[in-house]
Amino acid sequence: MSEQLHKSTSQFTLLISNAVLGAFFFGYSVSYMNPAIKTADTQFDITNNKDLINGLINAFPALGAAAGAISSGKIQNKFGLRQSFLFADLIGVVGFVFQLPLYLTTLLIGRLVIGFAVGMNSSLVPQYIKEFSPESLSGPFGAMFQMTINIGCLVALVMGMFFNADGESLDYFRFVVVFPMLICASRILFLAFAFQDNPPSYYIYRNKYKMAKAVIRNYYKRKFVDQIFDDLKQQIEAKQSESQDNKQQDSASYKSRLYVGCILQIIQQFSGINAVLIYSSGLFIKITGGNNELKNWLNITVGLVNLVFSMIAIPFLKNIGRRPLLLFGALACSVFLGFISFFSFFVPEEDDENYEVNTSAIMVIVFMFLYLAAFQLSLGPVVWIYDADVLDEKGMSIAVLCNWLGCAIVAQFFGLINNGLGMQWSFGIFFVFCALGTVYISMYVKETKGKNPKDIDQMFMLGKVDYDD
Repeated sequence: MSEQLHKSTSQFTLLISNAVLGAFFFGYSVSYMNPAIKTADTQFDITNNKDLINGLINAFPALGAAAGAISSGKIQNKFGLRQSFLFADLIGVVGFVFQLPLYLTTLLIGRLVIGFAVGMNSSLVPQYIKEFSPESLSGPFGAMFQMTINIGCLVALVMGMFFNADGESLDYFRFVVVFPMLICASRILFLAFAFQDNPPSYYIYRNKYKMAKAVIRNYYKRKFVDQIFDDLKQQIEAKQSESQDNKQQDSASYKSRLYVGCILQIIQQFSGINAVLIYSSGLFIKITGGNNELKNWLNITVGLVNLVFSMIAIPFLKNIGRRPLLLFGALACSVFLGFISFFSFFVPEEDDENYEVNTSAIMVIVFMFLYLAAFQLSLGPVVWIYDADVLDEKGMSIAVLCNWLGCAIVAQFFGLINNGLGMQWSFGIFFVFCALGTVYISMYVKETKGKNPKDIDQMFMLGKVDYDD
């Protein structure tokens, strides 16, 4: 058994825990309008074109996130990860302040602004984890990103239990809006006074070698400092050499990695995860025949399933390769989505006076939870970890842009399709996309676990699929 290079796992855990507060912000921001949408409809007197306007309310954060994701690479390159986090947190505070007047226009502007901060975090946090984490901890810490997103979702759904069923909860709505500003403020304070280092690669890129070694010395045993510094320096010099020769962005390997990274993000979104996270209140109201209390408890169960299985994913990510988790997870998601679509054909109409939750409705709920479990073990955390393995900052920004554009499409049109055609067709579409994604993963995704950037680049250059791990 090889000797541990770093001083303390708990030291890295605290460092990464602070960074993933941005993931909590991400999860909460995506989810808090889910149980609050009835209040929004009441406050803004949304009766005509309800599905369209609700879609805009849910899609605007994703559009803002797309802009934040594509901008994050340039911001990071200029200011570093730590300063980029500070900027994202300040933007997040501004976005939530915009929503407080409770006008539809200011709500949409605020949702767009917080989306920008969410997009930055979705791109920067995985990069921060990748840059700072020892190789032995990259899988578990990568899972922390998805797990903390799920904690944010769960908190939003728990808080959603206290909205009135009639939508008259304006003061409470303001509290729900203000709450995440505390998360932004907390990370600002921790970054200002406790976690003041950028990753060592930041300083190596700027030829500040003494500072890079000082950061490495803070986290690694003294006898390994020179070895770790030399390895990082060689990796960075290789990247810079490729960039200077204008080869990296034009090479077959880089293009292949970028295509795979972007398509994985699209598969993740069009598997339907955000349709559940954003619209679960409406879905469960229909399935339960308008039972608001049961809807709330099912919402909580959604959050708990996501959280529990993202925690279960940690040892899987440590011991199993990225490719098998993506492949078998996508296959499982496809199967469960197919069953949701099938059983939805036999769920009674919500407005039936004698509505009863029948066996088919129960099966839809069961398979929805099984889908969520499979997603949290595979497509949820692994796509982010995989993209951080194969892409640089610019590539990561483009891939996350694809993710958020996909999310915006799902958020805008799922309500229209679901209310117009029914769950059988809306989830049938997700089944088709996920099944096609499974085929794509089997053909083009290569194993990256335990491989350094040079090995990964060579593997994609050769175009072979590595079935190791």
